[in-house]
Amino acid sequence: MPPKNFVDRTLSQRLERAEAAANARFVESRAALMPDVGASWIEVAGAHVFYDGPRSPITQTFGIGLFVTPSAADLGAIEAFFTSRAAPTFHEVSPLSDKSLLGLLTSRGYRPVELTSVMFLPLASYAMPETAGGPVRVRRVGLEESDLWVQTAVEGWSETAD
Repeated sequence: MPPKNFVDRTLSQRLERAEAAANARFVESRAALMPDVGASWIEVAGAHVFYDGPRSPITQTFGIGLFVTPSAADLGAIEAFFTSRAAPTFHEVSPLSDKSLLGLLTSRGYRPVELTSVMFLPLASYAMPETAGGPVRVRRVGLEESDLWVQTAVEGWSETAD
């Protein structure tokens, strides 16, 4: 019996929306705490468009072509958003986006660097039994540990030293 296909466009849309929501809250927090960065976001043709500084990994689109196929005017609006902030335009493209998107992007001079896929597997049958005092503990971070948590998250998610 062939394996069941768990990945479909609906799941991809849900994952993109979840990531977009998290990024929106991050950008909004950055704008409130560090207004000099100019962090902001917009939605164009179903894609979330984020700016968090010209070199931030969040400065890109998410979900482009996954909900609505963007028009040339939509892409122009996205490009203007980034250009007005002196940032390059990057699109994170799901392999499940509308197939015409890649042609539209390449006709505007973009070239694919990578297609992002989220692979997953239901883990219920792989769950480890709970053990007291085992080598891995999970607990809520206390307020007194917030600086340590932030530093750990920054180092864990950073690709470069800056």
